[in-house]
Amino acid sequence: MPSRRSHTKSRKGCVQCKKRHVKCDEGTPRCGLCKKRNLDCTYPSSDVDSQNPSTPQESAEPISSPETDSSQTRMLEMRLFHHYLTETYITLCQGRLDAHHFQVVIPRIVVSHPFLMDSLLALSALHLAYLEQHDNRSWLEIALKYQNRACSAFSRILAGISPETCGPAFICSIFIMLCATAYPCVSEDRQTFEPLSHVLEIRQLIAGCALLFEQLNGMEYRGDLQGWLKWKDDEVDQDGNPYQVRESQLKLRSAIMDSMKGVQEKFASFGGPNQVTYQATWQILHEAIKRWPFGGPNGGIIAWPINIGEAYIDLLKQGDWVARILFLHYGVGLHLLSDKWFVRDWGRRLIETVLQPEDEIPTIWTDTISWTRSAVELEK
Repeated sequence: MPSRRSHTKSRKGCVQCKKRHVKCDEGTPRCGLCKKRNLDCTYPSSDVDSQNPSTPQESAEPISSPETDSSQTRMLEMRLFHHYLTETYITLCQGRLDAHHFQVVIPRIVVSHPFLMDSLLALSALHLAYLEQHDNRSWLEIALKYQNRACSAFSRILAGISPETCGPAFICSIFIMLCATAYPCVSEDRQTFEPLSHVLEIRQLIAGCALLFEQLNGMEYRGDLQGWLKWKDDEVDQDGNPYQVRESQLKLRSAIMDSMKGVQEKFASFGGPNQVTYQATWQILHEAIKRWPFGGPNGGIIAWPINIGEAYIDLLKQGDWVARILFLHYGVGLHLLSDKWFVRDWGRRLIETVLQPEDEIPTIWTDTISWTRSAVELEK
C-alpha cells in the first residue's frame, strides 16, 4: 500500500482556505485557489494570529505572575533553610552549644518568628556566598535583602519586647552580628572596609543584645534557650587548655594576654581621667581572650563591640593611643577565630587599616604595634 504523501501545514494561509481545510499557497493579494475560484481572499490579522495557541511565537518571553514570583521565593527560601540545616549550622557549634542545639532547637524556634527566620536565611545565603566565591554576587544580594528585612523587624521587636519574643530576639541579634561581621570578608570589598566604622555599625545593630541576655538570664523559665545561658570555666582538657584548638592558637592566646598585661602596666602609669575607661575596656577584652574559644557571660571576642562603653568609643574616635592599642589587640584576638568562615581575615584586615602610614606612633607603643602586626602575619 503506497504511503500517504506528507505536506507542510500552513499556519499563515487565508481565511477561505482554512475554512475549506485546503493548503493555501499564501499568494498576495489573492492566493492561487481563491483566484481560480474567483473568491475574495482575506488573511487573518497579526493580532488574531498571535492569539491562536497553535501558532508558535518565536520571540515570546515568559510572563511573570504573582504566583510565579511567590513560587520562586518559596523555593529559594527552602534551599536556604535546607542549607542551614545541612551545612551552616555545623559551623556555629562551640562548647556547650552543640550540633543538636543549632540544627534542631534553633530551627524549632525560627519557624514561629519571621524576623528570626529572615536573619537565619541571611546567614545561610552569606555562607553560600563564601562557599561559591567564583560567582557569589547573587548570594550576597540575597543575603543583604534578608539581613535588611531582619534588622527592620528586629528594631520593632525591641521596641515592644516581651517574654515570648525575648529569646528569639536574642538569637536574631547573634545572627545579625555574624552577618555584619562576615559580609566584608566574604564580599572581599577592601575599598569600603573601614574597621572602626564597621565595628560601630555592628554595635549599633545589636545594641539591645546585652539587655536581652540579662533579661533571659533573669527569666525563671528559659526553655530551649537554656543552652545559650550556660558556661563553665572547666571546659578544658587535663592540661588546662580548651578542646579542639591548634597549638598555634594556644600560643597566640598566651601572647595576646602577655601583651595586654604590658599595655595595662603602661596606661596605669599615665594617670589621668581616662583610667576607669581604659581599665573597664581592657578587662572585658582580657576576659574574652582568656575564655576563648568559649564565649562566657559577655559573648566572647566576637561580641566585644557590644560590651564596650560610649566613653571608650569617644576616645577611639578622637585617636587616643591607649584606645587604639586596645582596638589593635581586639584585632589580634579576632585572629583566634580566623578558622571560622564568618571571621576569616577580619583581624588582619583590621590591623592593616586602623593605622595609617602617616601616623606618628609614640615611642612607648612602637614595640607593641610591631607585635600586633607580626602576630597576625605569623598566623596568616
